[in-house]
Amino acid sequence: MTQPDTQSAATTTEVIERLRAAMESGQNDQFISQFAPDAVYETPFGLDGPKRWEGFEAISEHLQGVAANSARSLLTFDKVTVTVHPGADPDQATAQFTVEGTVKATGEPFVLPSSIGVIRVHNGKIAGYQDYTNTLRGAQLVGGLERFAAMLVKTNG
Repeated sequence: MTQPDTQSAATTTEVIERLRAAMESGQNDQFISQFAPDAVYETPFGLDGPKRWEGFEAISEHLQGVAANSARSLLTFDKVTVTVHPGADPDQATAQFTVEGTVKATGEPFVLPSSIGVIRVHNGKIAGYQDYTNTLRGAQLVGGLERFAAMLVKTNG
């Protein structure tokens, strides 16, 4: 006879903590694994306008691409902290992520309020994630403000 599954699904706060740990360790696959098969990931403030990815495969492909082309390789993440603001619905919370680390090229320490995520969890997996990323400060840290400005001109001009 099989024993009933007594392990309950992860709470919203537990899932957010897994995201934080994956960010800190640089384990992108662990970050991606938190999404449900039918999840939705959105970047409302993207440089080229709001974007939306639906389904695990689309989200995984997008986040793997972001990781491959990210400024993360120019930075050392020493510590990632998160402040969780629970919503009225226990399946939803707002998470404020902050990264402390070092700029590899200069050895300068930094503190980066990296993003705010509005995250909805169902059955222990992310069902919805609106990601508001601090792109400007990230570009500043890695010496990319000129490229960032050129992208803005290209996008808006």
